[in-house]
Amino acid sequence: MSFKLSRNKVNYITNLIIDYIQQNEELDYVEDLGNIRFKIFHLIMNELKMFEDIEEKAKYRISSQKKNIPEGSREWEILFRKYSNEELDKLGKIW
Repeated sequence: MSFKLSRNKVNYITNLIIDYIQQNEELDYVEDLGNIRFKIFHLIMNELKMFEDIEEKAKYRISSQKKNIPEGSREWEILFRKYSNEELDKLGKIW
């Protein structure tokens, strides 16, 4: 579930979104495009940070099990998915 993107990649995605907004005649906006770009960039970065935090919590829960569960094993993957989904549910998000 790793969502690691560099700032350059997030910036690139943000610019693609801004280009789409500019070219789509059906979209109206009153805010300055620079401000919109800034907000989109930070929204994406915040979402990535949230997923990183969820990943860390899930990994911690797996490592705190009495039984040693090797990372990458089928059991580890199942627990990781389960714990990640539980964290997303707490935040009201879906995956």
